[in-house]
Amino acid sequence: MEMQPGQMAYDRASTVFSPDGRLFQVEYALQAIQMGGTAVAVTYDTGIIFVAFRNLPTSSLAESGSIEKSFAIDTGLGCVTAGLIADSRVLVEFLRVEAQRHRLTFGETAPYPVLGHALGTLLQQFTQFGGTRPFAVSLLLGGFNNRVPGLIELDPSGATIGWKAYAIGRNRRAVADFLEEKMSEHLGEDAAFKLAVQAVAEGSPTPFQPEALDVAILEPDQELRRLAPAEVARRVQGMPFIGTPEKKANSR
Repeated sequence: MEMQPGQMAYDRASTVFSPDGRLFQVEYALQAIQMGGTAVAVTYDTGIIFVAFRNLPTSSLAESGSIEKSFAIDTGLGCVTAGLIADSRVLVEFLRVEAQRHRLTFGETAPYPVLGHALGTLLQQFTQFGGTRPFAVSLLLGGFNNRVPGLIELDPSGATIGWKAYAIGRNRRAVADFLEEKMSEHLGEDAAFKLAVQAVAEGSPTPFQPEALDVAILEPDQELRRLAPAEVARRVQGMPFIGTPEKKANSR
């Protein structure tokens, strides 16, 4: 983001508007999210597919599965995130606590719009009070209304909007345009999976390994199910934009 003359006077706190009505700290948070991997959520007839690109550790000693981008919230509730992983864990914990508070109070799974608006309020507060910074995370929260799947997008400003399918993170606008072009009214799980993986590939400048994908499936009245790397590799087999893992040379 190119800094304009006079901008420095208004970008030191998230609570100060510039003369043209901008909150630069929120814009910087959005820019930080763009530095991360692409994440996509696609609804289909009976559920939701979450697919996120994660940067694989360069060390062979690291466990790639330890990098999580998709999270279970409660029965029939889940999300995928893009941006700073540490920030996302804070927001996921907030959603889980709110979901359990709703369950204890009303004896039911919290409606995903209710959780989305509660999280949006929290995100907005971190743009209005001094001594804080906006969360550098965008999030796609998924759930069901009478077994009909739906999504809510949240960004650092606290704004919320509902989607049938959407993308966050790197190249999100190009990926969202791809989804809008390819999305159809009725999809099965396999078609939604392929569409979501193809959309993530649209946001990647180079082919990637199957291990780079964090894939999860959400269905009504069930916990979020994260696919094992072997299952992801089997499902994406033959897709031209999936790279072949490079064999590490033996240094001994």
